[in-house]
Amino acid sequence: MEEERRRSWENALSEALPVSPFLIGGVVSALFFASFLLTLLFAGRRIVVIGESGVSFSSDVWAALALSLLWFAILGIGRYTVVGNLRDARLLVGLAPHITAEKVDRYSRGITLRELRRSRIFGVAGFLAGGALHAVAVLDISQKGWKVFWNPVDLWMCLVVALLGMQLLRRIYFLRGDTGLYSEALKGISPDMSDISRLDAIGRVALRGALPWFVVSGIVALLLVGQDADGLTIPALMLTLAAAFFVFARPMLRAHRVIKAAKYRELDDLRREIQRHEKVLREEDGAARDAAVMLPALIALESRLEHRREWPLDLQTAGRLLLYAAIPLGSWLCAGIVNIALEVLIS
Repeated sequence: MEEERRRSWENALSEALPVSPFLIGGVVSALFFASFLLTLLFAGRRIVVIGESGVSFSSDVWAALALSLLWFAILGIGRYTVVGNLRDARLLVGLAPHITAEKVDRYSRGITLRELRRSRIFGVAGFLAGGALHAVAVLDISQKGWKVFWNPVDLWMCLVVALLGMQLLRRIYFLRGDTGLYSEALKGISPDMSDISRLDAIGRVALRGALPWFVVSGIVALLLVGQDADGLTIPALMLTLAAAFFVFARPMLRAHRVIKAAKYRELDDLRREIQRHEKVLREEDGAARDAAVMLPALIALESRLEHRREWPLDLQTAGRLLLYAAIPLGSWLCAGIVNIALEVLIS
């Protein structure tokens, strides 16, 4: 008897609400940011500051905005990835030997009770680790003591970082299951070079895996405007972008090797057939007519096969890759526009 399966709370929430997961993630992010602004007003701290470089949100506001947007990445993009990967897995049924209809159905019905309990353990560990790390590294609790939590703003920051740590470790645990469906997708596969577009699902899955990292790099780019810590922010931005391209490139390179090997196997077979017909055309008078008819078709097929693409990447996915790679630049520009708008309003 198959073990009972449950939904994680994120997936259960998305299925209960008939709206886009991006909208759910955006609303949750907005609620977190609104709660910070209320906390800031309660503490009597400034939302907007005027300095030598001009008018801008305070560093606390930019940090809170970045933390709030991380919830968008976790909730909105996480659910979008799950739904999209299951949809593409169904397209690979019958093509990839290790992706079966039963396996896809099992993944679509959620996680086992044992996995759910383990995810809760990971969540508690992430909550404690995130809160402790923020208290020690940012609030300097070892020197200032427990009085650091008397400041409502610092308390809000510590709580949100702890919650993000909880969700991050849970997502890392679930990542094993999310990628398990595709871990052996290319094993034993024999691509049909006449219709390589059937493997474009691999490219879409790879891009969805990289999307959270692109979004995080965009969030980090906000801190280039709002924080005086370029020595940390710029390396963090470069690392998140590198992680995004690594996550995208790894399955793409695997698929490229499989497609390239299949392509050259077919080319070798085709060229041997061409050589055989050329030999018949020269040596055997009786079969020369048939060889003369077949040779142009075989040569045309060879030329067509030589120009077949070797990457599971259609134009739409390639366009999305360029768009996602531009997220940090767009984030930085938007932050600059916000500062200009604030300066115009205040002046």
